[in-house]
Amino acid sequence: MTQTMIKICGLTTVEQVTACIEMGADWLGFNCYPKSKRYITPESIRQLLSLVPPKIKTVGVFVNEPLHSAEHVMEYTGMDFAQLHGDESSDYMKKMKSECFKAFRVSSSFQPKIIRQYPSTYFLLDSYHPDLYGGTGDPFNWEIAEQAGSAGHLILAGGLTPDNVQNAIMAVQPFGVDVCSGVETITGVKDLNLVQRFIDAVRGVTDKK
Repeated sequence: MTQTMIKICGLTTVEQVTACIEMGADWLGFNCYPKSKRYITPESIRQLLSLVPPKIKTVGVFVNEPLHSAEHVMEYTGMDFAQLHGDESSDYMKKMKSECFKAFRVSSSFQPKIIRQYPSTYFLLDSYHPDLYGGTGDPFNWEIAEQAGSAGHLILAGGLTPDNVQNAIMAVQPFGVDVCSGVETITGVKDLNLVQRFIDAVRGVTDKK
């Protein structure tokens, strides 16, 4: 049975990165949005990436960043993917030279068909909040994610925790799961015990599929 990909997002320190690697995370996310409490500089990301083995994918999270600026950060740091978590258009993505995928914030009016307008085999679904781009800590209606699953490799985010991620995987059958605030007890600071519990929960669901 194929394991569900695990992405731990919003990492900021050497301790967090090395722990996530040792615990078995598949993808590591770094916040490139200056207004985020989890923002770190490109210089810091580049230093942290020197610790990451090639088998683990690294992701830069951008929110409405000018294209040339996002490209510069990607080239400078050497991250594998750019996660476009703002209001970026499909044309923006088509112009981007780096590997990238779109994050969609799912409101009650979200139409899954919009996903297919973006040229990537990956996409992420996150909870909608009028004032936040990710990190809401609230789940959305997973039935919408089920409907969108055929559009490509779905990465499920939005309010996932060690306590609900198994139910989410069983309900949605996503390619991967993404957690940020769900493994924090202090906003912006990863609780490594919760990270371990989250990863153990995801790995434990494989036998239940």
